[in-house]
Amino acid sequence: MSGYLHYLKVCNAYNPADYRPWSISGTVIGQVRHAVAERLTDLGFKDEGGGLTLEPASFEELSETLAKATDGLRTAGLAAPPRGELYPLLTHPDSAPLAALDRGAATEFGILNRGFHLNGIVRRVDGTFMWVARRARNKTTYPGKLDNMVAGGHPLGISPFDNLLKECHEEAGIPPEIAATARPTGTISYQMGVPSGLRRHMFYTYDLELDPSFVPQPIDGEVESFELMPIGQVMEIVESDPDAFKYNCNLAIIDFLVRHGFIAPDHPDYFEIASGLRHPLF
Repeated sequence: MSGYLHYLKVCNAYNPADYRPWSISGTVIGQVRHAVAERLTDLGFKDEGGGLTLEPASFEELSETLAKATDGLRTAGLAAPPRGELYPLLTHPDSAPLAALDRGAATEFGILNRGFHLNGIVRRVDGTFMWVARRARNKTTYPGKLDNMVAGGHPLGISPFDNLLKECHEEAGIPPEIAATARPTGTISYQMGVPSGLRRHMFYTYDLELDPSFVPQPIDGEVESFELMPIGQVMEIVESDPDAFKYNCNLAIIDFLVRHGFIAPDHPDYFEIASGLRHPLF
């Protein structure tokens, strides 16, 4: 197995037998581990044999039910601390939100989780270069790991474009007139079983070509520093050091390498690499 395929295997490691689906009005919204499912039956969810259900209700009522259920899971040691950021409860990436859920419980409830990853690119006469971020050492998740130039979750109440502008400014000091030139290039999706629940992720991908004179600056403390690396060096890190980058950042880099021909059709794992970046979520 090539180094690239390693990340596809890790991000799509998921055993359906470890989870129970939960639904609203017959539509599956998420999947939860069995221990969580048992606790949720005391927190407003009904056990229908094949899975759990929540009664349809207004946005506010469902949000309140989920907030109380999340508190109950935390009391039982089955949910992470609150993150203070609300994510939408979705039946599809383009659907209207049914409710709001604290980001810290997204994995425990196994809901569809949106976000974006942006590749910062510089073209020079001596080749293609990529801006690589290093996450702050005091971050609660993946401290000190390498990261894409800009990446972020997609909270409730903001459009993908406005979220892009916001995160570009906060993480890398990119002015809105420059961030607005980022080119949307598609999506990546994966379904990853972890001890706390299910990471059911879909993120938009962007390429932002930058003038060689532009140097990103950390603003909000999420990033410790930035380094401009030759694309060959980035490829070598991804292929040979599986612990260097935050796990899903590798997928965004691999997607870039495929789209721009750095991973070409004569690569022995080309089909598996290209097709494995978009795992079905429904």
